[in-house]
Amino acid sequence: MSRSGSDPFNYQEHLDEEEELDALHQAKRRKEAIIYASTIATVAAASIPFGALASAHQGRVLGAVTVKRQRLAVEDYCQMLSDKHFRRRYRMGKESFWNLLHIVGDNLPSTGENRKNGCVPNGPISHAAHLSMALRIAAGADPLDVATNHGVNDNQPMVSFWLVMDAIHKSPQLDIQFPTLHEEQKKVAKEFESKSSIGISCCVGAIDGILIWIHKPSDSDCDMLGFGQTKFFCGRKKKFGLNMQAVCDAKRRFLWVDIRYPGTTSDFFAFDQSSLKDKLEQPGFLHSGLCLFGDAAYANSSYMCSPFRSATGTQDDFNFFQSQLRITIECAFGMLVH
Repeated sequence: MSRSGSDPFNYQEHLDEEEELDALHQAKRRKEAIIYASTIATVAAASIPFGALASAHQGRVLGAVTVKRQRLAVEDYCQMLSDKHFRRRYRMGKESFWNLLHIVGDNLPSTGENRKNGCVPNGPISHAAHLSMALRIAAGADPLDVATNHGVNDNQPMVSFWLVMDAIHKSPQLDIQFPTLHEEQKKVAKEFESKSSIGISCCVGAIDGILIWIHKPSDSDCDMLGFGQTKFFCGRKKKFGLNMQAVCDAKRRFLWVDIRYPGTTSDFFAFDQSSLKDKLEQPGFLHSGLCLFGDAAYANSSYMCSPFRSATGTQDDFNFFQSQLRITIECAFGMLVH
């Protein structure tokens, strides 16, 4: 089933397919609740007041007993690890680690070295240590193990994690933005052309959705949002989560990410409600002849190429070569989660 980019989206039809509502007067309330939930998901890091996190660096409680700890010298630790073992621990190479530190360092809090009142008994926690702990947490390490390894308080790894997340959000160099200049778009298409066995030259990005796992939402969360926990439960994956839409280039680098809707949301609807879709429908945004490559969950249009359904013959041949480029986004997801 295809839908042209100019036809309006029938929201009631989507609700009927999802079997979530049985009356028209509830549709508006549910839609507003979903949008509210998406806002909470996208600003999760910002929802914790920065001052509350930074308060851990404001000084010690009067009379507190000092627990002697030996801070990890991150520079020496990095030198000790081979490139292979460093990448296994941090999901990036050494050069990328130090480049990232250079970018976010100015947005990280003071290490306490120049504190006028009081002191740092075990020595300051360097920006490199903050980043090291944050990346280890992101890679799935146990916070207690990270704390022991870095010579810090048990709660410090999670504090450092959120400090680094805030610093990343404040660093414009790390913004993920779909290319708006035609020359940049043609460059992306040229890279995909080099990957295509038949020289397909119209692909400006591969798009797909992935379920980002979350803990089961609490009853209080659901009461606030206006719908139940089942909205976040993906029956196919048997997990609670959020639907993340993403586009990548031929080198599996993300060009655009949107994570605003709960796990039961279809890829079609999540993309249909996205800001990227609105931009793609604007005349002149995409260079003439270019489009995204997606799977059958997305509708064919002037800016979206999806495979034929029940294909045979030459249509099946086309699906094979279209999948050869589209699968790049699935490889990017694999690199992200593993």
